[in-house]
Amino acid sequence: MAFRFPGDLSDEHGFWQALRQGRDVITQIGDERWPTDLLKHPKRSESGRSISFAAGVLSRIDEFDAGFFGISPREAAWLDPQQRLLLELAWEAIENSGLTPSSLAGSDCAVYVGIAGVDYGMRTMTDLPAMSAHSMTGNTFSIAANRLSYVFDLHGPSVAVDTACSSSLVALHHACNSLRSGESSVALVGGVNLLLHPYPFIGFTKASMLSANGRCRAFDASGDGYVRAEGGAVLMLKPLAQAVADGDPIEAVIMASGANADGSRKTGLTIPSSQGQAELMRAVLKRSGLAAADVDYIEAHGTGTAVGDPIEAAAIGEVYGRCRSPARRLPIGSVKTNIGHLEAASGLAGLAKAVLILKNRALPPSLHCVTRNPNIDFDGMNLDLVDDNRPFPKSARKKLIVGVNSFAFGGANAHVLLQEFSPRKKPRKTPSPAPAPAPLFLSARTPQALRELAGRYATLLREQPEIYYDLAYSAAKSRDRLEKRLAVRPGTAMNVADQLARFADGETVAQVVVEDAPHEPGSVAFIYTGNGSQWLGMGRRLIDQSPRFAAVINELDAMIGARTGFSIVDELHADTPASQIDDTAVAQPLLFAIQVALTELFKDNGITPQGVAGHSVGEVAAAWASGALTLEQAVDVICARSAAQTKTRGLGRMAAVGLSEDAARQLLAAEQLTDIVIAGINSPHNVTVTGPLASLQRLGEIVAGRSTSFHLLSIDYAFHSPAMDAIQEEVTTKLSALTPQAATAATFVSTVSGEVLSGETLDAAYWWRNVRQPVLFSQAVQRLVVQGCRVFVEIGPRAILQRYMRDCLATAGISGRILPTLRRDHDGIDRVEAAILHVHLLREPHALDVYFATPGCRVRLPNYPWQRERHWHPRTSEGNGALDNRRVHPLLGWRLNEAPCTWENALDPESLPWLADHRVAGAIVFPGAAYVEMALAAGREHFGGGCQEIEQLDILVPLVFDGEHSRSLRFELAARDGSFTIRSRQRLSADEWTLNAAGRLIGAPTLAPPVSATADID
Repeated sequence: MAFRFPGDLSDEHGFWQALRQGRDVITQIGDERWPTDLLKHPKRSESGRSISFAAGVLSRIDEFDAGFFGISPREAAWLDPQQRLLLELAWEAIENSGLTPSSLAGSDCAVYVGIAGVDYGMRTMTDLPAMSAHSMTGNTFSIAANRLSYVFDLHGPSVAVDTACSSSLVALHHACNSLRSGESSVALVGGVNLLLHPYPFIGFTKASMLSANGRCRAFDASGDGYVRAEGGAVLMLKPLAQAVADGDPIEAVIMASGANADGSRKTGLTIPSSQGQAELMRAVLKRSGLAAADVDYIEAHGTGTAVGDPIEAAAIGEVYGRCRSPARRLPIGSVKTNIGHLEAASGLAGLAKAVLILKNRALPPSLHCVTRNPNIDFDGMNLDLVDDNRPFPKSARKKLIVGVNSFAFGGANAHVLLQEFSPRKKPRKTPSPAPAPAPLFLSARTPQALRELAGRYATLLREQPEIYYDLAYSAAKSRDRLEKRLAVRPGTAMNVADQLARFADGETVAQVVVEDAPHEPGSVAFIYTGNGSQWLGMGRRLIDQSPRFAAVINELDAMIGARTGFSIVDELHADTPASQIDDTAVAQPLLFAIQVALTELFKDNGITPQGVAGHSVGEVAAAWASGALTLEQAVDVICARSAAQTKTRGLGRMAAVGLSEDAARQLLAAEQLTDIVIAGINSPHNVTVTGPLASLQRLGEIVAGRSTSFHLLSIDYAFHSPAMDAIQEEVTTKLSALTPQAATAATFVSTVSGEVLSGETLDAAYWWRNVRQPVLFSQAVQRLVVQGCRVFVEIGPRAILQRYMRDCLATAGISGRILPTLRRDHDGIDRVEAAILHVHLLREPHALDVYFATPGCRVRLPNYPWQRERHWHPRTSEGNGALDNRRVHPLLGWRLNEAPCTWENALDPESLPWLADHRVAGAIVFPGAAYVEMALAAGREHFGGGCQEIEQLDILVPLVFDGEHSRSLRFELAARDGSFTIRSRQRLSADEWTLNAAGRLIGAPTLAPPVSATADID
């Protein structure tokens, strides 16, 4: 379940603490919603006024995270905040259920929503020109349910239910029936109510339903009505057997539900029926298979009305109370005494309290009952109003049962019986060894939300460090991956909490890896580097820091040493001048060994490529990774290839040039550099050339004048050129027995042909072409793109292909992600682990099971941190702005938009008791001094400044109060000569009057003649 109750109670712990502590969260409707001081009046009979604006309220109801749900600001402005709240709560409820919202897409999930308020739409009815294409979908009941079905792609029934105050519990009953019939396999049930217009306050005041004292005094003798409240709740329902089978977290079990109507068995439409409610309770009890005595508590509707409370208590007592002994009375209570009456959402508010009662096995107090209602026979019906905190007696044999009752002023009743859920507990065996520390994966829609989410997890881990593995497991298994993602490298709970807290504070934290979801999701390709990526000292940190890396290197050391006579371990640890890394016979096996060991580290962490390619000598490791070559065969190839090539040392050099293949060929031909050949096409705008050193230097001078990049490689070889021809026989002879197999582990894309090749073709002849022919790296990357690869991981001791791959993707118009594994002098295990986490954050679909071989327990995770911004309906100049009137002065009132220099005010002897001090012949007459004060205030408002001078003040008609009602006064400031005219806007009736614009009296001949007064005031 998920909820938002008055006082911004939005989580189980906070709500339960408020209940246990007996907190009353009722406050007042703020003046920012409408002019409460103008519309409140202590007399119920005062027309157009409410007796109270006491209410249970939420903060920031005008704000919404529209972007999260893909809703434009223009549409969000017209979206009823009730719909907005339901969207947030539905997301939270789904996540709290252990499911992911995406997993419900396309399912038969049903949606039933209890909703009855149209306040937001009413706000705009006086400004019809402001309406837009989104006005109707934003403000109709049906869309409240339908929008949930649309946003989450739910295909089951989608129904909005309006039965007034019982709406949400009736919706729950219909959802249960949908599940029982097999119509749907899972259901979302919601209830929502927001207080956005004074209309219901005024209407319920006239109906004598609102409490004048501003408290729900359920079952108290002084109960004089209810207090309105706002909020919402959404539940996720599933058949019990399926929920248990799926391992879902279960809050409580609905044993039975029901709904009926009073019909005409009562004295009036809005009067509840004890008979109707009792009939429903008996039906639900029978359906549940329980006995009345099995029920341990009833969460009553309990609004605190003089009529409703005794009727409901009689029904509860008749069904559940009379069968008990006086020693075992039935406890009852009402959450409305804490948070007020959520009207359409009140049933789910009571149900949320009932669930917490079951989970905590305790009863919190019902508030504000000082003197029990004498019209309720508590003793005779064996009812016990809970007025203190009480634990339930411990019993291993009985599961607690709680009922929730709800009725509405039109006679629609609902009733539900809940049972606590007690799973068959199987002791969790402590794994031996304990689960290895796992990374924590989080995601959000925006960077700021991701930081806030990290802060919430940091707080939780600091409070409960023992749940770290279960927390990481739950986050990986029961959260959708959103656009902004992070992963925290494994560590202790407190260490991870510290990293998250620093990240939440805006820091860049090395242990926290951050990625954006790929714009074009695709598979992973491993790109193996070639010659030139080696460097003195490579691999040493990894050998020291990673036992697994060291083990692979040692295995290869034995295999390579048997063929070459040197130790790759010794060579990796050798320093100048002992190092032979400049000798390709040594360098290539070292590159190969590091690439194989890195690939194994990725594999151990659950990452294998879908496609592979290698640049030049990197093709050997790529062929092994694809499954075309066994490790023994790959070692044979790398040793034979490198040993043969070392004999060509000194026959030429190589250089990287920032030209396309065509431009390079044209330049070489134009400059008659015939001894230079293209050895590699690295990208659409970069090639590698090879030839004599002098010719390459000449080429460098030529391109320098054209602002073209040129880099002479520190390789004393002319690979992929005629300089290799002398070793053809040696290479093919040494590898003549090679029998490759199909590439079953990954798609092999050749940089010899630029195409996908079958593994069986990688024979001795192929490896000779790999030595001799130009490297078609650009074509190979483009082929991997066609194969669907979008994440490219460069495997090697140093990242030297990043720029080439970026050029390839940009030319192809593809938004991919290119990642290095190691960099020079930055090649420790932390670098590899970060690269692995980057891939996990990018790959679609994700596969994190490698970190959670031991199943964890599902724990409640922090809710999503909504990034709310203000979205409110627009106004035009044609709207009368009645809800926006705010007094600029106690007497002058508010300026009117439709007329210049005009103010209006509602004057009332009740709200301004000093008016009663000025009487003429027993009648209260507005004093002349007040007119003067209003004139001065008007002058200040219109002309500005602190000092005003009145040349003439004309009071045409004195304002007289009849002692029963307020009077509305309109005050105009003449524009031409500074004279002031006061007009009284009376309600029109036979004995009332008005004035025309010229001040001439119309009607009401019995009124006193106009009174004029002139004053010079400084």
